[in-house]
Amino acid sequence: MSEWDFLWGLSGEDLENAISSGGTDDDWAYVEEQERKKRKMEWENLKSLRDKGIISREEFKKRKTYLFLNR
Repeated sequence: MSEWDFLWGLSGEDLENAISSGGTDDDWAYVEEQERKKRKMEWENLKSLRDKGIISREEFKKRKTYLFLNR
């Protein structure tokens, strides 16, 4: 399989977008879903650290701000 095989079956604007971006709409949807899952896992971990008293309220707020504003 070559690095351009993902272009088979595409045409028109879909083909142009895939060539210019390096991925199809399905590829980008998959990437976004994986990033969403990662953020959710990080959020759950952060809440757990807060709830167990491992981090302070101030540290929780700082990490929460970093988690949501830097994505």
